[in-house]
Amino acid sequence: MQKTLTLFLTLIFICGFSQNTTPKTTTSRSLNSIEHAIQNLQKDKQIQNASFSFYVYDMDNNMEIANTNAQHTMPSASTMKIITTASALQILGSYAKFETGLYYDGYIDTNCTLHGNIYIRGGGDPTLFSKYFNKKGTDPMQDWVVAIENLGIHHIEGRIIGDASYFPDEYVPANWSWGDMGNYYGAGVSGLTIYDNSLRLYFDAGSENNDSTVLECYEPYTPDLFIDNRVKAGNTKKDLAYIYGGPYDTYRKVEGRIPKGAQHFEVKGSLHDPSYVAAFELETKLWQHDISISAPASTVRKIKLFEHHIIDRKTQHNFYKHSSPSVAKIVYWTNLISNNLFAETLLRQIGVKKYQQGSVFSSTLAIKKYWTSKGLDMTGFYQNDGSGLTRANAISAKHLVDVLVYMKTKSKYSKSFVSSLPIAVKQAH
Repeated sequence: MQKTLTLFLTLIFICGFSQNTTPKTTTSRSLNSIEHAIQNLQKDKQIQNASFSFYVYDMDNNMEIANTNAQHTMPSASTMKIITTASALQILGSYAKFETGLYYDGYIDTNCTLHGNIYIRGGGDPTLFSKYFNKKGTDPMQDWVVAIENLGIHHIEGRIIGDASYFPDEYVPANWSWGDMGNYYGAGVSGLTIYDNSLRLYFDAGSENNDSTVLECYEPYTPDLFIDNRVKAGNTKKDLAYIYGGPYDTYRKVEGRIPKGAQHFEVKGSLHDPSYVAAFELETKLWQHDISISAPASTVRKIKLFEHHIIDRKTQHNFYKHSSPSVAKIVYWTNLISNNLFAETLLRQIGVKKYQQGSVFSSTLAIKKYWTSKGLDMTGFYQNDGSGLTRANAISAKHLVDVLVYMKTKSKYSKSFVSSLPIAVKQAH
């Protein structure tokens, strides 16, 4: 479901050419075939109003092949993921992993009652119970329930609390569009992520154009969410429904159209509060396993905001840890399917690693400083998120090629990075 229109064009090429296409490095020469092609492309009336940055570099011969506005900066779109994932490999390391832990405070008495709370403490793992890593058909939370049962707990005189404070409460970058935030590709970053921070809504549509639709259900369910369904049936075969709602906002408005006559039609959105969803999911699972709980699930953020109470981590005892896949594997999926959530989380992890603070500002500052320290000219480079969803990024074809060349020729993580880059394949008709 594509919800944005790209109004610019960036072309980046990095490859080795045969001798007959490689120009001599002289000030006066005829145009090579690539330069001719780019000149013809610029004359195309369909892109006459587009910004254009084009750069071709021959790594075999270490020379520039073609340059048209190579240092002209413009919004990045998803090419920003090249910078984010390369930086993640270089700064975090390909084998780094992120942990999610279960903790409890208080004490367990002889009647198998925990007089205290259970905490789900996030460690910035974007893959927790992700559809890209979790084995289909399995119950990903079963190990958590077993770990609690192994403590001998039958009743919790307290509650389940989601702790996302590993990252700041800056759920989305400041300059993301309102129209993106409620949709699946606009899922924000939480210190405690779950299910790709994705909300799935299922609709039944009337049989005629402009008929009403019925919202069957949504998953994962939380009792605090109100969904205002304004979706209509339409003469379309595509998902043209849009979800609106901001970070931590329990109100979601859905409007647009889905195919008329559709049944159980899925529309994907973003979770309003992943840490609360995680806490409520665990609470539900425990009730299903006959472990009762005296108070409803909550989060560290909510307790601080509404109860004016600061959670003391020093009194908590760890009894279970879950490790994420390696950074290399997360980078692979980030680039292969252009996953915004993974990119944004990797960005924040860089800030934690360099400055012990996973804000967008600290993370992007760390990236620019890193590449400058490697001798790259980052003049004019401005990064305001990790995925490229914001229109406030500024990057040139030269910036991108310089990072690509470095990762291919100098990085010890070259194999991991190059294997993550998708390859365009021309389909036969």
